[in-house]
Amino acid sequence: MGDVIAFTFGGTVVPSLILSGWDGSATAVTVRIQGNGPNDALTVLDSVGSAFAQLGQVDLAGNYANGTLLDFTASQMTLSGSTVTIVLGTRSGTAHHHTTPTTMVWTNPEGTATESGPVDVEF
Repeated sequence: MGDVIAFTFGGTVVPSLILSGWDGSATAVTVRIQGNGPNDALTVLDSVGSAFAQLGQVDLAGNYANGTLLDFTASQMTLSGSTVTIVLGTRSGTAHHHTTPTTMVWTNPEGTATESGPVDVEF
């Protein structure tokens, strides 16, 4: 709880293109990590459980969910300029402790980007 995910786009983001009617202020979302062997995927879900298409999916390049689902409910999403920031809420599910540094890959409708900065252990 309290970890932060930042999605940084190449230019200013129109908040309503991420979530209809959103103005960029804090809104509750669920962050889901889907177990997929050694390549778990992270998606952001709205209040009815639908993934935000514009945020796409993040390949975590690691096994965090141990073949199950990890949901971070009551996470808070905000927007400032070109960056959508999500502060993780309460985790449900059992996490698999991952200690190997990896580089995440983010894929959205605009293309693919790799994590910037030094390779590190996520979460």
